[in-house]
Amino acid sequence: MLYPSGMDREKLRESYKPSKIRLLLMGESAPASGRFFYQKSLMTVYTSRAFEEVFEKPCPNPASFLDFFRATGCYLDDLSVVPVDKMTRSRRERVLKESIEALAGRIRDHNPGVIAIVLKRIEPHVREAIRKAGVSCPVYTLPFPGNGHQSRFIRGLVEILKRYIKDKI
Repeated sequence: MLYPSGMDREKLRESYKPSKIRLLLMGESAPASGRFFYQKSLMTVYTSRAFEEVFEKPCPNPASFLDFFRATGCYLDDLSVVPVDKMTRSRRERVLKESIEALAGRIRDHNPGVIAIVLKRIEPHVREAIRKAGVSCPVYTLPFPGNGHQSRFIRGLVEILKRYIKDKI
């Protein structure tokens, strides 16, 4: 089942929020297609592969992975709660810039131990939100796991998980 409605999507996201966020993955936005990380998407598949490699725990389906993702203190939020992937470049940029203040508030509330930005082009916006939030933690940027960048995404996430999560849960 897809969750094209923003309200349903945010309720689903919130249901996977851990009490303490150790790792905050930051995406651009959920896609307009209705696919979503907290159901099953390419991002879910490749994130799950990194977790399986680090924790040596098979996750036979998206639900078992998402439960484990939450149990390890990991959470995915997006710069924009409105899908931007089908927007014109100028409108997308405007929406992303307008999303910085709200994201800063969420980052302040999340108070993560480490942040991994997933998509190089949103890095300036997310870093601005982090600065406005007044949160001090390590910040990494990973490529989105598409268009041939899947291995680089997995390798980068594996290193972050080994360094900040594996021995702390």
